[in-house]
Amino acid sequence: MPVIDQFLSELSKSSDHTRQDREFYARTFLQFAEGRPFSEWNKDLVNEFLESLSNAPPRERYAPGTIRKIYGIVKRVFDAAKSVHEQERTKLISSVDPDDPSAIARVLQAMALPGPTWDLGKRSAPRVEREDEVKPAATFEQLKAMIEATRAGLDGAANVYLALASVYGLRRGELCSVRREHIDFKAKTLYVMTEKGGDRRQQLLCDEIIPILRDYKFKKEYTPFRMSSLYRSICYAAAIEPAEGEGLHSIRRFLDTELVNIFGEQNRIKVKIFLRWRLSSSSDMSERYYGYPPLTVDREILTGGHPVVPLWR
Repeated sequence: MPVIDQFLSELSKSSDHTRQDREFYARTFLQFAEGRPFSEWNKDLVNEFLESLSNAPPRERYAPGTIRKIYGIVKRVFDAAKSVHEQERTKLISSVDPDDPSAIARVLQAMALPGPTWDLGKRSAPRVEREDEVKPAATFEQLKAMIEATRAGLDGAANVYLALASVYGLRRGELCSVRREHIDFKAKTLYVMTEKGGDRRQQLLCDEIIPILRDYKFKKEYTPFRMSSLYRSICYAAAIEPAEGEGLHSIRRFLDTELVNIFGEQNRIKVKIFLRWRLSSSSDMSERYYGYPPLTVDREILTGGHPVVPLWR
């Protein structure tokens, strides 16, 4: 498909994770627009597409922030389509026989057809209302039910990604980035491609989840949307209806709160290290200069009262 090829060519300097994420949403739009000529690529098509995302069934519905992100990706798809349209016009003109009046007429007719038109202003992007309330955190009871449900019958992916999310608080993008080569079973470590400016580092694996990781091949690559869908499937298997704004990050919120409650306010910095928070931007210089080995921090937390680790035994 020329449009997706052009779109991907402009992402050559992006990371694999970013490229896969944007490609997924670009293909979602192209599938929606399939059969529509470029002359019908306008704001009506874009608005129809965004409305279809907003009105999807609950298990497939996109959050407002995600829809706004998709809007920006669709704009890039339009830019790629414009380039393809111009290339097709140039190719058509260069191939015409100047001595064939009918061919010239066909070219002129084709030239008159408009290409993709992004007739949406800067204020047309979907709005995301400012959220003053704190987003929901998962509860221990929910996590327990989810772990029991995955171990009772869901596939290996559900077990693996729920284990990593519930023990280490991996963000959605960090889960998508995990590869088989990032796991060193001999050293019992996982290399985490940390997001949000935190240090990318080796994280100590607890014995409870190593068999789960060893049995999984990591052959399927997940986009953030597919990872969110996996999370929702786990929730439904556990008879949990995700609340508005609740997703994988709700598990990280639970861990951030519970670990401080368990290990005490005096050990908050260790919790930050365990969850791979960025310390270099802190105004507290003692945090920025803190030199306790991260793997030692991991061991203390994993063996010293981590609330979820026992659920995986």
